[in-house]
Amino acid sequence: MTVQRSSAERTPSVHQLKVGLEGMKPPVWRRLVVPSDVTLGSLHDVIQGAFGWEDMHLHAFEDRSGGRYAAPEDLDMPVFDEEEATLADVLPRTGDRMDYTYDFGDDWLHRITVEAVRPAQEGEGTYAVCAGGRRAMPAAEDLGGVWGLAELLDRYADGERPKPAVVRDGGKEWVEYDGLHDEVLAGLYEEGFDPASFEPAALTGELAQVPLRRLAGPRKKRRGGPGARQIPPGTYRCECGDLHPVSGGTRPLAGDDGADEELSLSDVLGAVGLRLPAVRLPDEAELARAVREVPAFMAAVRLGRWCGGGQELTPKGLLRPKLARQAVDEAELWRIDPDEWGDAEERAARLAKVRSAADMELVDLPWEWALNCGFIEVDGNRAYAGDELPDQDDDTALLHDWQEAVAGAAVELSLTFPEMDGPFGALSPLRELTDGAPPLVFLMLLATYGLPDGEWLDVADFLTDGMEGLPEGPARRLVWALLTEQYDDTAGTLELFGAAEREGHEPPAADVALAVLFDGLHGGGGGTPPVGRFRLTALGRSGLRTLLVAAGAPAPVIGSLAQADARALLAALDSYPSEADAAAEIAGWLAARSPADAAVQVVDACAGTGPADALRRLQAPRVLAAVLEADRAGRAKAVLLKAAVSRVAGCSHVAASMLRRVGEPAAGEEPWGLEWMLVDGVLPFVAAGEQALRERLLAGPEKGKRPLDQLTERADDLWRARHPHTDEVLGALANAVKPVDKALAERLRKAAFKVGSAGNTSTTGSAE
Repeated sequence: MTVQRSSAERTPSVHQLKVGLEGMKPPVWRRLVVPSDVTLGSLHDVIQGAFGWEDMHLHAFEDRSGGRYAAPEDLDMPVFDEEEATLADVLPRTGDRMDYTYDFGDDWLHRITVEAVRPAQEGEGTYAVCAGGRRAMPAAEDLGGVWGLAELLDRYADGERPKPAVVRDGGKEWVEYDGLHDEVLAGLYEEGFDPASFEPAALTGELAQVPLRRLAGPRKKRRGGPGARQIPPGTYRCECGDLHPVSGGTRPLAGDDGADEELSLSDVLGAVGLRLPAVRLPDEAELARAVREVPAFMAAVRLGRWCGGGQELTPKGLLRPKLARQAVDEAELWRIDPDEWGDAEERAARLAKVRSAADMELVDLPWEWALNCGFIEVDGNRAYAGDELPDQDDDTALLHDWQEAVAGAAVELSLTFPEMDGPFGALSPLRELTDGAPPLVFLMLLATYGLPDGEWLDVADFLTDGMEGLPEGPARRLVWALLTEQYDDTAGTLELFGAAEREGHEPPAADVALAVLFDGLHGGGGGTPPVGRFRLTALGRSGLRTLLVAAGAPAPVIGSLAQADARALLAALDSYPSEADAAAEIAGWLAARSPADAAVQVVDACAGTGPADALRRLQAPRVLAAVLEADRAGRAKAVLLKAAVSRVAGCSHVAASMLRRVGEPAAGEEPWGLEWMLVDGVLPFVAAGEQALRERLLAGPEKGKRPLDQLTERADDLWRARHPHTDEVLGALANAVKPVDKALAERLRKAAFKVGSAGNTSTTGSAE
């Protein structure tokens, strides 16, 4: 049997970064996988190694809000200490970006983009790993920046060979070149430099020698620093000044001392205790076809391709007016709004009157998205096709880029509560109220993710339920106005890119929050426009799922687990919308392996004594029943007989329980195994609270025993279970059943006392 890792050995988090050297054509970039808890100073060391720098000059990091990080003793300006900030502090989410500049004379600018934040895989998490990249870097120190390097590479491509001077002195002879450029150029020929080559594995070997510096544990943001927030997710600060939990199942993170923690996707998922239902998704080809039918996104793709080898920009970074007019026709940007711009003659007449690309919405929207997605890269006064530009005929690349762009933008819009502009937004009570508001719009996306196909979410009802507990008055109306404004921005973006549909909504006025606040302060009724109904499309669900999976949230897809391991199968089954779907998934999984192999894998997946392990074990009987039904040779039953006496916590208990179900108990099984399974079956639901636990105990089949009936029969012997969580479970059960059966509650308390008296809180063969 396999041994499960303890909670102290959890897989660390890693950041997958794309680091590109700005201004290089063709692009030079590296994809690096780095532990999330490394300091920025340590990331500096990794980047130096990844691009062949020699750390001879000063450097600094700068985030999107202007915060600079460096070694304070090196720079004569206010900076955050790069050794006191981790990668997870400054770039917590997928899509976050910052710049790293090396050598303030040559100004080598590196753009850092977070491609994913996820659990470390095998070979990751202990040192930096290079997972990809493009083009080699020569020794470029002091060459004069990207312009000097570009000139050097052009000379090398042209085959120009510098002529050295031969110097003789004191009987010695050597060669000297006119300058550093000639010396480096000669070195390229000596080493046989190939600018197009790049070997990630070789660079990984070099990066493995770079020691990493880490800051362990959660770290607080500096108040007012980049990306700061003030309220733990899952709570809001009401007019009374106290923090209250958001209704609907969310809860605050432990303690109120997280007041300066940044609100991140992983924080919200952890606070909500997310369990997503299994969903159906079309295959990749069908989803890619749906992407090709999204006019705004495909316009960004075509615009990137149209930029090709370069298009001239104005000093403000816009396309020249003539080029902008050409782009509308040649890149078919008019397809964004064919009803308005589809007539070629009328379009030509209207475009002739445009004097700036800034006045052309048809260009502005795809231009912004093409830049954000990396489909266009700007170098000086020219725009080129970006390195991230997908092949329109490549289903995988096109769908991946759509998912990354649209899902990332939606989460960014929905996760951070909007702030009021102007002097009112600076008022301390209003700022605390808006900072403390829960991420209800993001939670709304999670709610719609699990809706059955074709169903809608009533947005007004959802937001109202989410604000339960916030008193009536100006504060409540203000939060409602800001939430509807945030919803409109988020839903509008998703709708524009084919990820969602809306009905019955009206866009809020630009100053709706201020109007509601003004009316409230003067006793008015206030009010906001209706928000109507909302739902995700299949394409939108696929995009949100991609983001959730990257954040570590389980998000099973029906019909996709045939090749998954048994742990993934058991963890997913509870979320299936129907027994028929679950049965079909189990059948597909069994078809890929023999009954004996399936039995071994299921039993192994039941090891461990934590709540998540217990939740998997609850699903094991339905899989093992199908295994035994297919077990013509009896080999799967032999696996269960061996496992039942193995004394491995979880594995032996599930095997013995299954054998009892089929009327063939194993000789030598644990004497109190049934009691162990009763305790184990309750464990996953203890954290849900007394009411939820009581409802589960009272639920059951129309005919047969309810969980409460089984509990009543064996309450006096549960202390003998030798389950490590017996004491905790018996205490929770006593509290839950007291309103319906005081006598049973007393029996459970006596059993819990016996656990403590006997010191019996462990089990032979525990995997923890």
